[in-house]
Amino acid sequence: MSTIRKYLLFLWLPIVLSCSGNSNEKVAETSEKGDSLVIVSIAQFEAMKMQLGDAKKSKFNEWITAQGVIEPKPDGLAQVTSPINGVVKSIRFSPSARVHKGQVIITIEGPEIVNLQTMFVEAYNQHKVARANFERLSNLAGESFTSRKELEQAEGEYRILEAKKESYALLLKRLGLKAENVLNGQLSDEAYLYSPIDGVVSKNYVSLGKAVTTNEPLAELINVQNLQLKFYAFIEQVVNLKPGQRVDIFIPHEKKILKGTVTLVGADANTENRAVECYASIDDRAGLDLVNGMLVHVRIYTNSIEGWALPASALHIVNNRKIAYVLVSRDSMGYKFKMQALQLGVVNDSIVQVYDSTLRNVLVNGGYEVTQTE
Repeated sequence: MSTIRKYLLFLWLPIVLSCSGNSNEKVAETSEKGDSLVIVSIAQFEAMKMQLGDAKKSKFNEWITAQGVIEPKPDGLAQVTSPINGVVKSIRFSPSARVHKGQVIITIEGPEIVNLQTMFVEAYNQHKVARANFERLSNLAGESFTSRKELEQAEGEYRILEAKKESYALLLKRLGLKAENVLNGQLSDEAYLYSPIDGVVSKNYVSLGKAVTTNEPLAELINVQNLQLKFYAFIEQVVNLKPGQRVDIFIPHEKKILKGTVTLVGADANTENRAVECYASIDDRAGLDLVNGMLVHVRIYTNSIEGWALPASALHIVNNRKIAYVLVSRDSMGYKFKMQALQLGVVNDSIVQVYDSTLRNVLVNGGYEVTQTE
């Protein structure tokens, strides 16, 4: 073998593995640099749990990466407002508290609440009289005892008062006041504001005694079970995106990966950075508690191709070259490997695409120890 330049690895036999062994023991000795053979002893091959493998057909995923943020879906965010002016009498929630849809969270008081009930009673009674008058004229019109114009006027008044009465009734219902109680003279000087969704109180804009006006935000609620992913893709990436594509969501400092699906690809680029707003559902939370506004890293799988693959552990960088160790022969001294340059295609987390389908007996596990000595 004088014509073969080689690295001599693990020439000591047998290897004694004991608790006193040095885990940082040098695993190779180099005689000279170059494209040489590497010899690994049989004992060291077994001790390092080295494995051989062949290039195999596999599918490769192509993807793009992006930055994203977790936020509520449109129906997962709600604000509590008052349909009437008043003053905050009580606050029935704590910051970040969980509330249920229909739960009273704020009570208000004020003269407008009493005036509303009074106007409802007036409209109810006026409607009752107008209805009776319309029904009476309808009967008379059937017997030709009244004019059509008089009947139409009566019907118009009746319909207007009916709409007025119903609008007051709906407003009372929104404020948690029962129309039948009001008609029975049981007036209330306070009204109730309810949570419109199941969720968590994310913002509070009220305090006791604060005057509130109609449609002024009093509290904000988020349904943490109804969140989505918003991410931004550059214009050159958007052409590869479409609804239905699989998404991996990486939470900083978490090992688990959330799964999602692209739901919407925007059609307008941001003028500042030429990025397009896109959205994806969160299909599997991997048991994690998500927070509105959480920043995440996103991988969107855009395409799948078929090719020849080696495990990513078979790929090594030696002198800025991408190589794999390929078995040349095996004898009593051990395994003899050569370094073979690789031409790579798609590189995934666990496999790499190679264009040489003839690769056989490649060192797919344990090659790191060899590379460290190069």
